[in-house]
Amino acid sequence: MSGLLQRSVIAAAFNIAAFATPSAFAEDLLDGKAEESTQRSGDKVSAKSNQDPDALLNEAPWETEAVRVTARGTANDWPSALATDVVTYAEAVAAPSDFQDLITRVAGVGATGQNGIFETFSIRGSGANGILILVGGMPITAQRRAGVPVAFVEPILLGDINVTRGPAVAHFGAGALGGAISIEPRWFDAPFVQGGYATSGDESSLSAGMGSEAFSVAVARHQAGDSEAPDGTPLNTSFERQSASLQYRTTFGDFNLDALLLPSRTENIGKSNSRYPVRDTTYPEDSHTLGRLRLRHDNGFEATVHAHDQYLGTWNRRPGQADTFAAVSSTDIGSTVQQTFEFGNWTSNIGIEYLGRRDVDGYEASGSVLNRNYSLKNGTEDSWSLFALADWRATSELSFEFGGRTTAIDQEQRGASSDDSDHALTAGAIWSPTPGSRWTLNLASGYRFATLEERFFTGVTPQGEIVGNPDLGSEHSEGIDLGYALHSGNWGGEVHVWRTDVDDLIQLVDINPDVNGYVNVGKAKLHGGEIAVNWSATSALSLRSSVAVVRGTDNTGLQLYGIPPVTADLEARYRAAKFDASARYSHRWKFDRPGFEEEERNSVDVVDADLRYHFTPSFNLQFYVRNLFDEKYYATSDELSTFAPERSIGINLGWTLH
Repeated sequence: MSGLLQRSVIAAAFNIAAFATPSAFAEDLLDGKAEESTQRSGDKVSAKSNQDPDALLNEAPWETEAVRVTARGTANDWPSALATDVVTYAEAVAAPSDFQDLITRVAGVGATGQNGIFETFSIRGSGANGILILVGGMPITAQRRAGVPVAFVEPILLGDINVTRGPAVAHFGAGALGGAISIEPRWFDAPFVQGGYATSGDESSLSAGMGSEAFSVAVARHQAGDSEAPDGTPLNTSFERQSASLQYRTTFGDFNLDALLLPSRTENIGKSNSRYPVRDTTYPEDSHTLGRLRLRHDNGFEATVHAHDQYLGTWNRRPGQADTFAAVSSTDIGSTVQQTFEFGNWTSNIGIEYLGRRDVDGYEASGSVLNRNYSLKNGTEDSWSLFALADWRATSELSFEFGGRTTAIDQEQRGASSDDSDHALTAGAIWSPTPGSRWTLNLASGYRFATLEERFFTGVTPQGEIVGNPDLGSEHSEGIDLGYALHSGNWGGEVHVWRTDVDDLIQLVDINPDVNGYVNVGKAKLHGGEIAVNWSATSALSLRSSVAVVRGTDNTGLQLYGIPPVTADLEARYRAAKFDASARYSHRWKFDRPGFEEEERNSVDVVDADLRYHFTPSFNLQFYVRNLFDEKYYATSDELSTFAPERSIGINLGWTLH
């Protein structure tokens, strides 16, 4: 899609927001008391679930306080036995400035890459393209070797974010080798306006939304300049982002139809790393337009079509050398058709999924952006998946789930072609011996195919030159997860221990100084555990703490890239009639097991805090502080990572019509 057309789409979204008509809409929340539920857009609530509330609890992610059915994968089935957390931007302490800062607060999720809004993350040590990202049910393909940064998604426009840890291909799709993140856009049910400012980088934001039961429209503008570390080190953290969300739904007869459009354009994204300002890397443009149309029938039939147009440009400036440029663009199209069946205590789902990539172009240029050398030109990719999942409620305390997915993929680029296929299985058991306890066991395999960029793109990146490898094979994973959750009185907790083995792991290796390439390195082993504890001390005060340990080595015993340091978090919230106060303390132990392109890092303690004052039910003020004690620390373990930003004091003013 041309830049002019991309800008026109965003402009149209802003115009629609200005003239749309408001009214009210109530979203559904399924609580632990298993009240009778209704269907929300994107959720599967079966007839049996409505008759038997306990059946619904076995179909949805389980939490110690409440059960909330939320974002899912391409299959219309909930991964009951997988480790799952649901987070929202609205509930996060100190208004995280980007999606990465929000998602890395989940136990087992660690920050990788370098600093700024293009920082990426790993789930249980699986990073880059080993994590599947879905936005509105649409798989997001990677345009970078570091994986999919969700920098184009404005946090305030997001609803529920479902983080699934461990191999999840059967439920979510090819690519969920080590985990998946499914993001649902926020539905704005009434007129909403919010403006904010933060001192670090003179960060400012403005957003607005409105809607009704039939539609939701929202727009946001977010920008920041370069900031500094606590010791004055300059950080290349600037960006300017415009985003919009347009949603519509209607019912006719036994059919439900919904539509989604998500345009986004981010400009002048600074790449903050240790080489700045001697070497300066900027992403002049990161543009995305996502669209989805979905039709569902009350008998369990569902059909979806979606598309995603994206473009990413890079500009590198080095002293004594000519400027270098690179860009990657593509248009993805996809469709899913599936049917859900119910037979007594059995619920099953079968479907077919297609994902195609067209016009995959990638070039590098030196001296001038016009001196282009295309290593990717009109690349194409077609993948077809068949999936089947089943849930069996054997007794009132014991349930099982089974599933599988098989995928075939074809890739072409300038006469070169590659085809591959793979399959994954999952099996889980859920045992609830008492109303407040739950055991889960999951065995699952996964896979992910090398991307067109990994196979064929050769060019400059912020970390040096990259050389593609057309002979890459697919990665495979096998995982086991044992979980236990307990809810008793004011206490709740959850424990997971897990292990994942990966074969034919795709890793970067040194070819020459500043030149890296991809290879299948053989086998890797990852293992660890997560513990989370909740305590409602009083009706007003609640505490939540978590700790996560991740370990990972390849078949030679070397540490893998992207393994986060041992991390513990403690979050406290106090709710009064007129204000809410919250704080989050995070301790990262010393990182002394660096992997490829990583460095040892010292331990660090970071505190964020905020205070929300409610002048009226409609008018609210949020005052927050990020990095309260102005700690100087490296944002990630990447060898080019620089320091995290200095203390930032911010304020948000919000108004919602009630």
